[in-house]
Amino acid sequence: MSDTHSQIEEQAAEWLLRLHEGELSEAQRLAFECWKQQGPHYAAAAARMEAVIARMQALRGKKAPARAALNAAFAHQKPRRSKNAVRALLLACSLAVPAAALLVSPYPRQWMADVRNGPGQWQTLHLADGSALTLNGSSAANLYFDATQRRIELLQGEILVDVAHDQARPFIVQTAQGSMRALGTRFVVKREGDITVLSMLESRVAAQSANTRQTLEVDAGSQAVISTSNVSLAGSIDPASINDAWRRHQLVVENRPLPEVLDEIARHRSGLLQFDRAALQSLRVSAVIPLDDSDHALQLLAQTLPIKVRTFTPWLIVVNPADIPNK
Repeated sequence: MSDTHSQIEEQAAEWLLRLHEGELSEAQRLAFECWKQQGPHYAAAAARMEAVIARMQALRGKKAPARAALNAAFAHQKPRRSKNAVRALLLACSLAVPAAALLVSPYPRQWMADVRNGPGQWQTLHLADGSALTLNGSSAANLYFDATQRRIELLQGEILVDVAHDQARPFIVQTAQGSMRALGTRFVVKREGDITVLSMLESRVAAQSANTRQTLEVDAGSQAVISTSNVSLAGSIDPASINDAWRRHQLVVENRPLPEVLDEIARHRSGLLQFDRAALQSLRVSAVIPLDDSDHALQLLAQTLPIKVRTFTPWLIVVNPADIPNK
């Protein structure tokens, strides 16, 4: 699946959760309709998700065990869903949804993740070995800690890891593109489409591609890009600036294309942030942007760049190039 199609499917999955958690407001429904009308792939993804919703909702009136599983997994009062609850949900859904459709999709894995954040959410976990794990918006990870291993599987989003020393058990962060074995203490790992970006803040990490053909030690102050077949250095970073940005829930960018910055803002907000990537690609951004206040972040960009930010509803914001006055 291409990166674009993967993003569409992920957005559709997020809409699935919102739709099933309760009735949407009129503004939210308008945003959903606008999202579906962006193109045939959006409409097709929405149709698949709405079919799943209809089948799930039909189960609520059926047998008590299925109804209990659905209500437990999608209770409003719980911001995160436990693995057991969602496993029960999937078992209930198997009465109505073909199992193959669930198996080929990556999203049930994200719903069943040990830790999962929604847009705009941040959390820090203190792990059993003394390490600390911080997740920012729209991130999900599985934790594998036992007598022989310390491993984090990052499914989506971005994490900051502060590793406690344990000579007997290596500390490893794994993604679809490769693995990172900690030789030091503190680093950031981010999933970006079909690559993983590693930013070293302290000491070193041994990064290895998924096909195991390339391994590279990445030192503090360096950034590396990991694909399934390659590991390469991508330049230098300022660890102090990144540490401060995580503490303040900010994004620090230097000469990055505006669409990449908007992608980051979109990941940290609910609803749809729509923009024409090609029309905005030539605009570059160097700024410190608040990620826990996406409306303010967009206002800051509009003050310094020739763009127009239009808010139709809290769930639909459109960014376009500013109108150029006729001479």
